[in-house]
Amino acid sequence: MNKTGIIAVYIIVFMASFSLRAEGRTLGTITNEGFACKITEDDQKRVYFNADADIDADGANGQNGVVAAYRNDDKGSEALANGGMKIKNGKVICVKSWARDIVILGKDGEPKIFDGGIIVSKTWYVHPGKQKDDPAAYVDSETVPYIVVPPVIIKSTSGVVCGCKARVTWNGKSVDCVVADKGPANKIGEMSIAAARALGISSNPRHGGREQADVLYELWPGIAAEGYTLQPH
Repeated sequence: MNKTGIIAVYIIVFMASFSLRAEGRTLGTITNEGFACKITEDDQKRVYFNADADIDADGANGQNGVVAAYRNDDKGSEALANGGMKIKNGKVICVKSWARDIVILGKDGEPKIFDGGIIVSKTWYVHPGKQKDDPAAYVDSETVPYIVVPPVIIKSTSGVVCGCKARVTWNGKSVDCVVADKGPANKIGEMSIAAARALGISSNPRHGGREQADVLYELWPGIAAEGYTLQPH
């Protein structure tokens, strides 16, 4: 091979390497929501993806003077059914096994009813120094912009994800967030009521959000969001 040919090969290899670096490393692809969502990590360890916007009301327990997500009369911001619960014979019970992971339970293994008929929902992030049976221990969806991530991100990145810095962007507007909750393996694209409200997306947990996969989610594992600490799990 002559000198010109060798140079051409080097250029091709360099351009291919540059293209891979620019695109980043694919952590996974989730296809269960009616669209293919590719999750990418770039050279700076930023993780990003485009998805729809479901509204996660978890952590909204009335702790900041606003409506709670779940109530024993089903008049909270979120429907009991969406939390895997229902009223039976005047009592709120769990009808989905996963419901027991997202609310505080009483001694009978069913949702505990707090003052004002509130059923306390939990977030993955727990405020340091708070007991886990304290409604204020969890990140308030009504007042704090946060996002939810699937397990593939948690398992595939080297930095701590819970409590890390995040950002969501839609329609030319961005809001800084914290990663405060985690979702199931087959679901992606969730944000708090406060995050949706800040972006101008319908923030009602019962029928708000966006079906189009036109929301950009970004997070920086290993870098704590302002006012939060990283919480290894």
